[in-house]
Amino acid sequence: MEKLIVIGGVAAGLSAASAAKRLKKENINAVVFEKSGYISYGACSEPYFVSGLVPQPEDLIEITPEEFEQKRSIPIHRMHEVVEIDYKNGYVTVDDLINHRSFKESFDYLMIATGATGKTAGVAGEKLKGVHTLRTVEDAIALQNSARDAENVVICGGGYIGLEMAEAFVTMGKHVTILKKTSQMLWNFDPEMSALVEEEVRSKSVTIVTGVDILSFEGSGKVEKAVTNKGDVKAETVLIAKGAVPNVGLAKQIGVEIGITGAIAVNKRQETNLDRVYSGGDCAEAYHIVRGKPAYIPLGTTANKAGRVAGENIGGMNTEFPGIVGTAVSKIFDLEVARTGLSLKEAIGDGFDAYATTIRHRSRSKHYPGGYPITVHLITERDTRRLLGAQMIGREGVAHRIDVMAAVLHAGMTAEDVYHLDLGYAPPFAPAWDPILIAANKARKT
Repeated sequence: MEKLIVIGGVAAGLSAASAAKRLKKENINAVVFEKSGYISYGACSEPYFVSGLVPQPEDLIEITPEEFEQKRSIPIHRMHEVVEIDYKNGYVTVDDLINHRSFKESFDYLMIATGATGKTAGVAGEKLKGVHTLRTVEDAIALQNSARDAENVVICGGGYIGLEMAEAFVTMGKHVTILKKTSQMLWNFDPEMSALVEEEVRSKSVTIVTGVDILSFEGSGKVEKAVTNKGDVKAETVLIAKGAVPNVGLAKQIGVEIGITGAIAVNKRQETNLDRVYSGGDCAEAYHIVRGKPAYIPLGTTANKAGRVAGENIGGMNTEFPGIVGTAVSKIFDLEVARTGLSLKEAIGDGFDAYATTIRHRSRSKHYPGGYPITVHLITERDTRRLLGAQMIGREGVAHRIDVMAAVLHAGMTAEDVYHLDLGYAPPFAPAWDPILIAANKARKT
């Protein structure tokens, strides 16, 4: 019987184990090692757990270890960290963090799904009690406990997690300050779109300080303030939300190739450069269809697909993951904020002769009660009029419309193509001329 060792028990790892086991059944033994105490959790729901909207940490779990073992015959070993890989001899060394012992486990196939770690601020005081990053369920529990007794919360970073957590902390009744090194929230949006989000966040009594350097965190055993080049900021809880760093240490150890983004390089079969070693999820790159090269965009949707592709190929199929277009959507206070593809800055940086067009149009027919304006921002290649990216912000109707634009990018459609799309119309959901069509019409004429 063949053996698959999976390092990492969240989206990519469990998808790979499940797919391989489903295909090879009794001919493969899939074993999962996860160094934390939780598996199969929705990390994107952690802000809602911290705020109390999701009542218990167990509510974040999609499938329990017992279900994996009983229904899928996949043993799950939580609090077990793989600390070394002997690729030549085909075994891993595992630290049992509960019983404080080490052991070796052989493998025929290896799936590296080690995820990512939250970036730190790189300053003194990061080890003080009350200073947190947010990746695992344990991180979310610790952050909730810390913030519960805090009056002042500082968030370092203005990306999706930072802004979603700002809402969570405001919901908890905290005074929130966001410190951002650059002048713009949401770096992967164009400035005029990011400004709409910043306006919304400020309107919720969140203090935003941009262009700030964090020098240190200070306190007597527990954080009391963030020291910056623009003055001190009170803080009994600090969240460092500056993005993610792929965990590639184990992969490097055995000579797995690291890609241009700093994450593990894989082909469309999720294979690394080493035979029978696969990878996917937040530790690995994915091919970006619009850019035509690898990108590092760690999201659960990508991790699940990449893991399934890896597992199917381990199981004997010939499956490819065609790639991503970088679609993301976030609820930031009362706004739906979404993007797909490239921003104008990214497109120009990648060598495209690109331009941006922006429109503002209603989410519903003006004859139907309710509805709000949606701002649609399209990035288009000048010569071909091919769509390269889209950004949308509004109070309703954004999340499903960005999916239309994601499909447009996958298909390589032009502004003219999009203008002629037969989109659904009914007054409660859209005007006869949908905001997408209005935006495409402007893009094709510019």
